[in-house]
Amino acid sequence: MAQRTDLYSILVSYANKNNSPYIEIDPFLDFLGRYARKQSVEQPEWLKWVENRNIKFWAEVSVLAENGKCEVLTDTEPGRIFMPRFYLDLIEGSYSNADKEADLPFPSEESLKIGLPENQLRVLSSEEDILIYLEDPQTTDFPIIKLNFPYGFGSALVLASFIPKRLVETAIIKIRNYLQHSGNKEYALRKLTPQLQGRESFVKEQFNQILMRHQEACRSLEDGKELTYLFWAHFCLLVKNDIKKKKDHLGEDIAALQSVFILDAINSYYKNLANKKREEEMAFRALENQMGKAPFLYTLTQILRFKDANGIPLLGRYSGDNLDLWIKQKTTESKNNELPELLILQGFDEERYFCFKNKMLTLCVKLLAEARRQVLDAVSKHWHKLLFDYEREPAMDSDEEFEKLLSKMTKKLCPALAVLLGDPKLLLIYEETENEQHASPLAVKIFNNGQLAPYSSLYIIKRKELLAEAKLILPFWYSIPIISGIIAFFKRLTKRRHDFALAHDNEETETAEEKDRAAQIRTAAEEIEATLVPPGYTLDSYLEELENRWSRLIDKKARENLIEDVRSLIRDHLRANLKLHKKFQLTRKIISQMAVSAIVRSPTLSSLSGRDSLVLYAELYLLKLLQTIH
Repeated sequence: MAQRTDLYSILVSYANKNNSPYIEIDPFLDFLGRYARKQSVEQPEWLKWVENRNIKFWAEVSVLAENGKCEVLTDTEPGRIFMPRFYLDLIEGSYSNADKEADLPFPSEESLKIGLPENQLRVLSSEEDILIYLEDPQTTDFPIIKLNFPYGFGSALVLASFIPKRLVETAIIKIRNYLQHSGNKEYALRKLTPQLQGRESFVKEQFNQILMRHQEACRSLEDGKELTYLFWAHFCLLVKNDIKKKKDHLGEDIAALQSVFILDAINSYYKNLANKKREEEMAFRALENQMGKAPFLYTLTQILRFKDANGIPLLGRYSGDNLDLWIKQKTTESKNNELPELLILQGFDEERYFCFKNKMLTLCVKLLAEARRQVLDAVSKHWHKLLFDYEREPAMDSDEEFEKLLSKMTKKLCPALAVLLGDPKLLLIYEETENEQHASPLAVKIFNNGQLAPYSSLYIIKRKELLAEAKLILPFWYSIPIISGIIAFFKRLTKRRHDFALAHDNEETETAEEKDRAAQIRTAAEEIEATLVPPGYTLDSYLEELENRWSRLIDKKARENLIEDVRSLIRDHLRANLKLHKKFQLTRKIISQMAVSAIVRSPTLSSLSGRDSLVLYAELYLLKLLQTIH
């Protein structure tokens, strides 16, 4: 009996002595009184259990029950205690002396003299079920596993947390014991060598690991390499056939046979795991190769759709969770305080783009080359039109205004380039590349002393040359100052009169168009509302129902403030969209995108529970607002 005087230790010792997790309260209290009086002679701390024993027992057992260390059952009079860890501790203890019990079969209900309740036990076959279980262990659902072996060779009890590592270690220890007796090692070596021709030294090394370095043998099995897999597959088959031929089976024979059934199944599991890992590594290499190719800039949606050379989707060869982990590692881990390998760029369309750091400058130069022709043509046509109408603009005469025009044209025609040039990470990459000893010089000098080079330098164009080219294609009289001056004067006079009349007409036209568009939006909002609001609800009652789903604050004032904050955010988002999109067209897809965008852009809303209900609430509230638009 344990010498510790706390109630939990006494209950554990008593349960172990009686080999049962159930403790009858009255007999236990009688035992406790007798034992405490006996022990108190030499250990005075036991005196606390001599007097007022019942009161102290119920006070302490209530605390233990609250902490989940025991359960008080009322199915008998005056009741009994159940120790939930009894079976777990018993089984765990049976694996603690694996070396001493190497010649015995695995622990079972029979050898431990117990009967396990069904709610703590999951029964598996040692050949097939265990492979399925290893894919999805569910250790919390069934803390104890019962392995049934074929051909009537018994069963084994093992804690779910011991599978597979502790179980493999115990099995190899029992195999070591088997090889050390009756010349089994020499017999197995003689039988296996012809089956693994040309690998004699490897086979001998495997036997040496089992006999002298069993931990190394466990790690070798876990690696799932081809040669190791072949060794264990042949070895397990050899032992099975050899033992099954015997008429009488000793304890060490049953232990060895149970062990090879376990090792054979787990060997296949590790082999499959290694194959999946290799396939996943190859898939990620294919992913990196594709992301390293033009256009170099990819959204997550595009990454999810990548395929290998055979047209098979990469997503499937690696899981979505592993892809998320890969992206997280690539975008966060760095060396020597440099930028991570994979960078995230916020696109002009509010979409996140991914680009490898070593491709960022290549991408920039590529976009500059593509944009140069577009921007040059656009500026040239713009200036030609102005000159043709006898007009000028400041960008024709000022380098500073010319840079502003190039910047404006870049944002309009090549928004991806504008975002990239404005990203501070580009400068850091540029400086890292310049500091590398063997880095190849770029075709374009993007930065100068930490500042973005002028657009005219990036595009390699000159304002005066571009203006001269625009003038070359004008009729000859544009080059005669007197004629062109007179024509320009009358052009400007006529244009002012025309502009005044056109502005008046446009104002009336725009007012009518806005009224028609507002009516169309109201009608579309009502039609979409009918598809979203369930029968039996009005728009307002359904909004209230959804509020109860995502706004779960107990404090009434805090809940009202949260709801008002959400509504205010949705109203602001709608105003911004209406202002940005003058010809706003309302569709089911648009309203869904606006709702999701409003929530995703707010970290506070993204963290709320009931995300689906919140998105639907945002959609309906947007529709309510749009039904009042004028």
